[in-house]
Order: sequence, then C-alpha cells, then structure tokens
Amino acid sequence: MKPVYFPFTFISKPVCQTLAACFRQTVVYQISSIKIPDEMQHWGERGILDIRMPVKYDGDKLDAVVKQYRSWATSHQGSEIAFLKSRAHEIPFFDENSTRQITADIKSKRDRQNRSQKKSDPLLNAGLFLHLAREYDIQNLTLSQDLQAIEAIEQDFMRDLKGEDQVLDEETALEKTLENHDPGHYMTKERIHAWSRLMQQDRQDSGLFVTTSKSVFESLIDSAPEAELVVVLDAIPVVDKRGEALETWQDELMKHLEMLATHDWPAPTDNINTVPQDSGCEKNVFLSLYIVPGKTPHEYFACYAENDSLDVKDKNKGTKFKNTLLGLIQKYS
Repeated sequence: MKPVYFPFTFISKPVCQTLAACFRQTVVYQISSIKIPDEMQHWGERGILDIRMPVKYDGDKLDAVVKQYRSWATSHQGSEIAFLKSRAHEIPFFDENSTRQITADIKSKRDRQNRSQKKSDPLLNAGLFLHLAREYDIQNLTLSQDLQAIEAIEQDFMRDLKGEDQVLDEETALEKTLENHDPGHYMTKERIHAWSRLMQQDRQDSGLFVTTSKSVFESLIDSAPEAELVVVLDAIPVVDKRGEALETWQDELMKHLEMLATHDWPAPTDNINTVPQDSGCEKNVFLSLYIVPGKTPHEYFACYAENDSLDVKDKNKGTKFKNTLLGLIQKYS
C-alpha cells in the first residue's frame, strides 16, 4: 500500500521532504505528462514520488484549451482569479454553457455530434480544473516566495542598521513562506471534488490518503462525523539521506497502517506510537491520522465525485480495504 497525496497535483520541495520523512514513496496524480515540473520528475526518478495518471487526457490539446479558456476568462471577467472566485459555488466551476467550446476542442467528431444530447463531462471538467489549479498553485507559490524575499531584504537592512547578526538561507525562507501558504485554503471543496473524480478512476487501490493542507483536512474531517483519531506521531525527523533505521520504521509504519485499512475496526494502534530518533535533526514532522471505519476509499470519496461514470459497487469488487485512512502531515522546526 502506498499513501496518496491529495487534493493537489503539484508538490514543492519542502512538501516532498515532509512526505519522505514518513513514507518511502507517495503517489501524486497528474493530468498528463505535459509540463510536469522538473523537480517532481527528478523525485519520481529517485522513487520518492509515484507520479500517476488515472485518466489519459491529451496533454497538448488540454494545455491549448486551457490557454484559450484563460484568454476568454480574462477578457470577460478581468482576470482568471476573479473568474474562479465568481464561480466558486459551482461544482465543477465549468458549467455546460462555458465549456461548450472547450469540450468540442477535446472530444472527437463523433462525440461532437452527440454533444447537444449530453450534459457537461464531469471528468473533463475535473481535469481542466486541476490543470488550472496546478498552474495557479505554482504561480502563487512563486509570488509568495518573491514577497518573502523582499521582506527578508527589508529585515536584513534593518538589522544592518541596528548592527544585529542574522542569517536566513533560501531554504529556511521558503519553508517560512510555506508555513503561511496553504493552497488548500482557496476553493477547498472544489479542489476535493475535482480530485475525487480523478481518484475514482485509479485502479491501483490504496487505503491511505495524506495532505499537507490543514484547510483540506479539516474540511474532510468536519464532513465525516464517524471519523476517529487513530494516533498522532510527533517529532519524526526530516533527514537528507534515509538510513536503514528510518526505512525499517517506515516499512513497519506502512505495514501497520495497511492492517488498519484492511481489518475490521477497532484494531490495536500501540505499535505505531513510536518514531525514529535523530538527536541531530533540527526539523521534524508530525502526522495526525484519522480512520473512517466501514467505508472503502471509493465509497468515502464517492460523495465528492458526483456524476461519476463508474459505479462504486464495481470499483469495490476485489478491494481489500474496509476502512479509509486520512492523514495530515506537516513540518515544524
């Protein structure tokens, strides 16, 4: 079993390091192989990320359509962000009218002939949303880093005037930026809905889903009154190179979490209360883990993936998972 990162398709370096502190490999969904960030590809080659595409979208056409859509949105709404906010209440924010031309550009001629008799394609809308969301997240993070850099320069200037010593390296500045930068705070429910549609198409089952977004995590837990806190793992060391002891602990952790996801609840959790020790580590990770008992992952996320084309009963055939595990993982110094 591998943990699946949600509801984002972009992972920054600090986020990847945070995930790697707990898990040997984490699954992250992509819409297509077009424009996957170089760093993410590098982490995929190293085996830290399992970059997975549950739906085979045409990346070139999708990218071209997104550019056309952005141009249209800008001319009609003033900016792409303003347009997204104006449609925040709609799931997905692309409705049948606004996606009529977009859908026509992607579908085949045969599909176009039947388009007038069909409603908008939820899976296509989800792909378009996640494609735009990824670009928004990358651009917003870059802007936040730039603003943080300006603030750091101002602080350096003031310290120089006061004769104070300070050293703020680029990585520390980036981590400080990410502490106040939660992309899941923006259009939280819409992100979960779009990602859930993609997840429903993944044929490689997992019982564990993790996020670094507190906004997303709280939204899910609030909507699942049956969810129970399993355990909180504190002070998990973040290291550049994983040694044998850490990898052994990660394997044991995943073994126990798979047991929780595949067996009837309640089940013992004592074996996962310990974390590897690294006295020289200055950065640590904590993991809060909840279980949604009696619901398979496809059943749990089905409430977010409305109008899905595949029946949940079909997806549950052959699955070994009886429960769904939801985790919030965050870094602190």
